[in-house]
Amino acid sequence: MYALAGDSVNHSLIISNTNGIIHHHLKGSPCVSLIAMTFKVNNACFLPDVMVTCGEKEIEENKTYTEFSKLVIEVLSSSTEKRDRGEKFLRYINWPSVQEYVLINQEMMLVEIFAREGLEWRYRAYKHGEKVELKSIGFIFPIEEIYERVILSPNKSFLESLYPSSQDQGLID
Repeated sequence: MYALAGDSVNHSLIISNTNGIIHHHLKGSPCVSLIAMTFKVNNACFLPDVMVTCGEKEIEENKTYTEFSKLVIEVLSSSTEKRDRGEKFLRYINWPSVQEYVLINQEMMLVEIFAREGLEWRYRAYKHGEKVELKSIGFIFPIEEIYERVILSPNKSFLESLYPSSQDQGLID
């Protein structure tokens, strides 16, 4: 586990909004959404921004960690993105309980989902105006709900976020 510097307001709002809408959706189900909770994968421990577990035993035991989360969500930041897309990605997709791994961009309205389908993983990206589908918990909602009150860069395009110096080279109009 790594100690991280304080998060931005956008980062915190995205976590709060995401957890809130998922928590509301899960009411009355055996599943719960958790924040600030350790996720133990083999002998490694991680601290995802939001996760969902549906194990009644895991909830009743009131441990300081969970081992059987089915949905894991990370809000990307410049200091964590490499690890979220690298080590964490590889650990999570190889852990049997994880059915979906979600990456939420805080610079622009973009949600990326890696979903387990049988023995394969499928990728889907959602942008402004689209409805996000979390198949692992049977939930579809407008992407705008995640970004409520979040201040985004008004002119940042998807390509500019991938290739920040390409505008200077005349590759992006």
